[in-house]
Amino acid sequence: MAIFRTLGVVTLAMLTGLLQAEELSVEDTIGKALINAQPNLIIKSATQVPGQNLYEVELISGDTLYSTPDGQYLIHGSLYKTEVGGLVNVTEQKGAEKRAALIAQLDPKEMVVFKGKGEEKAIINVFTDVDCGYCRKLHREVPRLNEMGVTVQYMAYPRAGVYEDRKQTKLTGSYKKLKSVWCDEDRSAAMNKAKATGFIKENLGCDAPIEKQLALGAEFGVRGTPAILLPNGEMVPGYMAADELVKKLGL
Repeated sequence: MAIFRTLGVVTLAMLTGLLQAEELSVEDTIGKALINAQPNLIIKSATQVPGQNLYEVELISGDTLYSTPDGQYLIHGSLYKTEVGGLVNVTEQKGAEKRAALIAQLDPKEMVVFKGKGEEKAIINVFTDVDCGYCRKLHREVPRLNEMGVTVQYMAYPRAGVYEDRKQTKLTGSYKKLKSVWCDEDRSAAMNKAKATGFIKENLGCDAPIEKQLALGAEFGVRGTPAILLPNGEMVPGYMAADELVKKLGL
């Protein structure tokens, strides 16, 4: 009898384990597989691609992967869907939707804003760095954009990061310049000066959202500056002339 009781306990434990394994969601399964393979691959969500045995996996780093339900096979890159007349970049399409939703939550009071003149026809948000040559070139296009009714809202993206050292005791030059712009009483004038000369009087005595905007840029997938965000969430990496940009906006 004792033997049967022991076997019964073992069998129950095994069944419990099997049930728990069955209850493990696809998201948890993929997440576990990724962490076992590489601990820094932490997922934020896993969503099934409609009609396919494939899952779109968003990592907390902002990157996107595509995975089999068991997390054993992965694809890194854009997913395309064939449609009559061409290919649709599904990855970029979903990324644009996500960015558009986040853009709608942004507070212009935390940015450096150059308002469009007359009737405002569009708003673009730009991740920028004072020490970036193409950022300065784009800034020279801002008056032209404003004349055509386009408002430009700058967000900070110091390409060198926040700190120069691992001990986080020394701030990078680009961070200090950007924070000095944000801490100025007239941010627009300070940005004009910093873009024109590359220099600005150091002023770090305010609670500027530089780190917050840097993190947001990483979430958006920004890899360099300037990075222009259109109202529909599409991201234009790099410089674009004002007339081309207005044409892309459909104005």
